[in-house]
Amino acid sequence: CVLVSLRIKFSSSLSSSESLSDGSSKSARSSSIISGESKAKAWIGEAMSAFRKTTKVVDEFEKYLVEAEAKIPVDNDVGQAVLSEEHNKALEWVKILEDIEAKMTVFKAKADEKDPDKKIYGPGMIKRVKALGVRVDELRPRMDHIVEAWDQAMKPVLEAQQKAMEIEKQEAAQRLAEEEEAEKKREEALRIRRLAETARRKAELIRKEEEKKKKEIEEKLRREQERKEYEEQKIRLKIEAERLKKAESMKPADALKLIRSSNGHLQAARVVMTLRSLVSNILNNPDQKMFRRIRKANKHIQSELLQYKGGEEFLISMGFRLRRIKTDHENDAKKVLKDKLITFYKTFAPHELQKVDVPRVVDFFVGPKEAQLWDKLRQKYGKSEEDLPTNYDRDVTGQLFYVMDEPPVNQASRWQKWFKSLEHTRALLGR
Repeated sequence: CVLVSLRIKFSSSLSSSESLSDGSSKSARSSSIISGESKAKAWIGEAMSAFRKTTKVVDEFEKYLVEAEAKIPVDNDVGQAVLSEEHNKALEWVKILEDIEAKMTVFKAKADEKDPDKKIYGPGMIKRVKALGVRVDELRPRMDHIVEAWDQAMKPVLEAQQKAMEIEKQEAAQRLAEEEEAEKKREEALRIRRLAETARRKAELIRKEEEKKKKEIEEKLRREQERKEYEEQKIRLKIEAERLKKAESMKPADALKLIRSSNGHLQAARVVMTLRSLVSNILNNPDQKMFRRIRKANKHIQSELLQYKGGEEFLISMGFRLRRIKTDHENDAKKVLKDKLITFYKTFAPHELQKVDVPRVVDFFVGPKEAQLWDKLRQKYGKSEEDLPTNYDRDVTGQLFYVMDEPPVNQASRWQKWFKSLEHTRALLGR
C-alpha cells in the first residue's frame, strides 16, 4: 500500500512538473494577459513544491536501499515466500525510481536553462537540484544490484516451478486415464451407496421412533416424579405452616418442655442458654429494635437454636413472628427474579434446575420481559408465578427475620404486661 501511494504521488507530481514545463512556453504567448511577475511566482511555487516532494521520495528510497541491501540473501537462506515478497517489492521500487529519474530530468533542464526569460531557478535552487541529482544518480546502480541479487535468488525457485509444472502436466495425463478407468468403479460404488443409504435411512427412522418413545416414557416419568415431589413439597409446607401456627398458641413453658423432651441434655442446655441470652438482651434494651430482630439465616442461631426441635417454637410462643425485611443492598430486581425462579424450579421441576442457567435467564428477562418468562413456564409446566408456594413471599427483596414488636410506650398497661411476660420467660429459662 505504501509503494502504491508513493507511485501515485510521484506520478501526480511528475504531471505537474511537465505541465509546468509546457506552461512556460504558453506563458510567452499569453504575456499580454497575465503579468510576467505573477506567472513567475506561480512557477517558482509549483517547482519548489514538486522539488520538496521529490526530495522526500529520494529520502524514502535511500532508506529502502539500506534495508534491502541488508536483506540480500546469502546462499539462499530465506524461504520462498520471503523471496517472492522481496523480489516483487524490488520491482515496485524500480518503477518508483523511473518516476524519480523522469522528474530529475525536468529539474535539471530548468536548472540548466540559459534563457533569462525562461529561467526560474535561482543559484540556491540550482545548487540543490544538482545535489539531489548526484543522489539520484547513485540510486540506479544500487537498485540494479538489489534487483540482480533477488533475480539470482529467485532463479532456483522459478526453475523448480517450471519443473513442477512439467511433472504436473505428465501427472494430469496419467490422472485422466486413471479417471476414465475409475469412472466405472465410481458408478458401481454409487449404486451400492444408494442401496446402503436407503437401508440407513430406514434404520434411522426406526431409531428415531424408538428414541421418541423412550423420551416420551422418560418425560412421563419425569413429570410424575415432579408431581410427586410437588405434592410432597405441599405437604411439607402445610405441616410447616401448621407447626408454626400451633406454636403461636403455645406457651413458653410448653415450648421449653418440647425442647427438653425432644433433644439430649447437652443440646437442650445449648438451646436454653441461647434463648436466655436473647431474652436478656431484649429486657436490658427494650427500646432497641436490633435485639428484637433475629436473622433466620444467622449461622449462630441456626447451629445453637433452630436446628433443634422446639427452638423455633419457643421463639414463636414468646411473641416472635417470621417476616421478610428489606435491606438497601438487597433491593434489586435481579435478585427478586432469581429467588422466584429458583423456588419455582425447586417446587415444580427440581430435576431441571441444574440444566437451567438461572443468572443468564434472569439477565435476559428481568424488567418488562418478565411476563414473557412466566408465560413460557406456564406453557411448559402448566405452572406460573401465582402458583408459587403459599408461604413464599413474592416480594423477596429482603431476608427472613424473627421479629418481636414492642407495644407502644404510651399504652403503659399493655407495655408493662409485655415486659413482665419477658421477665417471666427469662425466669422460666433460669438466670
